[in-house]
Amino acid sequence: MEIVGFSVCHQLDSRSLIFGETVSPICSRCAGIYMGFIIAALILFIMFRKKQCELPPLYIMIILGVFFISTIIDGLASYLGIYETNNTVRFSRGTLCGAAIITVLYPVFNFQYYRKPVKERIFIRPVTFIIFCLILAVFIVFSLLRPPWLGSFYYYFSGVSVILTFFFVSLTMIFLIPGFSQKAGRLFT
Repeated sequence: MEIVGFSVCHQLDSRSLIFGETVSPICSRCAGIYMGFIIAALILFIMFRKKQCELPPLYIMIILGVFFISTIIDGLASYLGIYETNNTVRFSRGTLCGAAIITVLYPVFNFQYYRKPVKERIFIRPVTFIIFCLILAVFIVFSLLRPPWLGSFYYYFSGVSVILTFFFVSLTMIFLIPGFSQKAGRLFT
């Protein structure tokens, strides 16, 4: 996991989440991005089983843009020394950024993966987006409580999240090639 973490992150202990004596193999912001991506992907695959392939409504895209841009601004401002953030802010914004990325990528994946994707928007009803955000908030709060007994789980989950995120993004890019796209009838086929 240390090697996986080193491939994408500076791995400063002072900027990493610590669970008891276990230090995450990636910093708080990176852990948030990658774990947020995977948690949000699981939520999306559970919430939208009909193979929806249309992007969310514009107002949700704007909210997702704010999630993404706030992480970039936080990282740049911290790097340039404009202000110093803490691990709570880094992890929270990173999680929202990862969730925003997969929320835009998910309909693209569905369109490219399935033989007959459903021409329907995800989050067409605002209540589904609110539920999605509440689940993410629960994940963020629980993670930031840093129960020591979850140290090993978070250590491996953060590393595996990096691998799964790159796998999912690469898979989606492969499906953009016409010979590989729109072949599946259902997930895992």
